[in-house]
Amino acid sequence: SGHDEMCLALLRTVYTAKDSQLVLSMEQAIPLRSNWLNFNRLRVRAGRTLHVGPVRLVVSGNGGTIVGDLPPYEAFPIGGTNSVRGYGEGGVGAGRSYVSCTGELQVPLVAPLEGCAFFDYGSDLDSGASVLGDPAGARGKPGSGFGFGGGVRLDSPVGPLRLEYAWNDKRVGRFHFGIGSG
Repeated sequence: SGHDEMCLALLRTVYTAKDSQLVLSMEQAIPLRSNWLNFNRLRVRAGRTLHVGPVRLVVSGNGGTIVGDLPPYEAFPIGGTNSVRGYGEGGVGAGRSYVSCTGELQVPLVAPLEGCAFFDYGSDLDSGASVLGDPAGARGKPGSGFGFGGGVRLDSPVGPLRLEYAWNDKRVGRFHFGIGSG
């Protein structure tokens, strides 16, 4: 019929300590009709901040997998401003499963401005071909990659505004602009 219909249920639990956070989530597509999608998406996100004087080292990791029906638009996109900087959105790949991690050094400059240096990595765990039509493979996306760079952040009323420049493992650079901590 040219479109999919689904009903989703979401369960999320968050553990937050002084300088760390763990988030576990599960989405279940509920097939109320026989032709509706039926899948389960599991995700985990963990982060930790270490303070050394005024400097912060922030490390974080994400991962997830999808079990069941997987239309291509539900695959995990890897790459971009909130994932692997140095690549465009989804530029690393799209997979049924993924992992990504970030290490970032944040240094106060002149309030409300801070600088950062970072390294990101992401992978579809060789699951890109299991997405219907292998959209990432058909577009020549690598499936795994890293990026590194630096930038500045401005603390604003809408949250941190980020302007960053990153190079990917193909030695291609690009600017990234984001709102929030990523």
